[in-house]
Amino acid sequence: MTASPDTLADFMTDPVEYFDWSATRLWSMPDADRQAFQLAGMKARFAQHRDAIPYLKKLADAEGVDTVEDFDDLVPLLFEHTVYKSYPASLLAKSQFRLINGWLEKLTTLKLGDIDVSGCDSIDSWLDVMDAQSPLVVHHSSGTSGTVSLFPKGKREVDSFGKQYPLRFQTFGEPRPADPSPKAHVIIPSYRAGGSAHFRVNDAYFKYIAKGDEAFMHVALPGKMSADILYLAGRLRAAKARGELDRIEVPEALLSRLEQFETSQADRTARMHAFLADVSRDLSDKRIFMTAAPSYLVPLAEKGLADGMRQVFAPDSCVSTGGGAKGMVLPDDWRARLCDFAGVRNVQMNYSMTELSSSNLDCEHGHYHIAPWVIPFVLDPDTSKPLPRTGTTTGRMAFFDLLPDIHWGGFITGDEVTMTWDKPCACGRTGPYLASRIGRFSEQRGGDDKISCAASYDAHEEAMEFLVGMQSTAV
Repeated sequence: MTASPDTLADFMTDPVEYFDWSATRLWSMPDADRQAFQLAGMKARFAQHRDAIPYLKKLADAEGVDTVEDFDDLVPLLFEHTVYKSYPASLLAKSQFRLINGWLEKLTTLKLGDIDVSGCDSIDSWLDVMDAQSPLVVHHSSGTSGTVSLFPKGKREVDSFGKQYPLRFQTFGEPRPADPSPKAHVIIPSYRAGGSAHFRVNDAYFKYIAKGDEAFMHVALPGKMSADILYLAGRLRAAKARGELDRIEVPEALLSRLEQFETSQADRTARMHAFLADVSRDLSDKRIFMTAAPSYLVPLAEKGLADGMRQVFAPDSCVSTGGGAKGMVLPDDWRARLCDFAGVRNVQMNYSMTELSSSNLDCEHGHYHIAPWVIPFVLDPDTSKPLPRTGTTTGRMAFFDLLPDIHWGGFITGDEVTMTWDKPCACGRTGPYLASRIGRFSEQRGGDDKISCAASYDAHEEAMEFLVGMQSTAV
């Protein structure tokens, strides 16, 4: 199929509408069509962003890249994930958000100089202003390393991502149901709001699954997970590991908030158990949607099973998870036990990350399937050169996401994956897929995962020096 301008635009901006809200159609896109749309989309996004995103322009100029004709042409232009925390650390510590906005300008097509952030004295207040006055929904990382990544997602992109969640209620291979987006109770075993991806997505659940009905939102910890608290906790943890705790200057007001937060966490286990008892009673036999990391879901299920709770919710409910066990040792049959507790046929696993606008779900054969608007790459872990797009290859995962329109969709991860490119999966889904085992290079390398950018060293260094310079790009 030839990707016409209209169909390509629909595919790249609102894929759920493009596939008519059908999970079967989405995951059955013929290989030739998918590659044609990806190639045309790649060229369109590069043409759109090449000179509009200052950091990309600097990198492309240094590499002498003016056009892209083949997938591998993109590889030198894929950003390292560390780019999104490359601002001087002192800017957040000193609440210099005007300079943070100047840094963000270099990673987007936007001019942010007119946004008044002079009154922002915390990350939380800055995020509130950016939400209200910019086209961005800035996502931050957990800051466990002592540095917070700031990822500039666009509001349209975030909304298009949110529309994908109702498709999880569908069964692949079956026709599109009459109601492809059913209303369901949403169970959130965590906070209702916050600036990280884990909490930002709750707004999508509210809009597309609870259908804007607060009575269908069931939250274990009402309120907001503060970005400032996460950032401060990460800084203190990193400083303690370095033996430099006495060098950290913490504003008294923020230290007080941290102490309040730590006090509130003291009875967290009891509150979570009470929450489980409440939703199990109130939502018995009702259709629910629940997703969280296994470290949240498994203890809840084990507690429920110990209390005699089995087959609690309606069988057409959706329970999904991903993101790893966070240090927890999971029993071999944890998915089966979670199914037994919830009353669902299957617990969906997904491979996703803040930088992606898709959730790549696993099938009954344990393979993660890549959404068709995401172009995957497997790179040599030492050189970051692209490995063949045929057969089965093991290396570093990288992506180019076609959906983002105000930031660059290409990035390199820290994940070691095994990708099968051209052998069809027995489940019937089309396209390349990943083996279930996904590792982290940082764990293999003693915490050090220095990514060798596929761009030449000089080009990458020149672009990075440009990015960390704090002058605004505004004219």
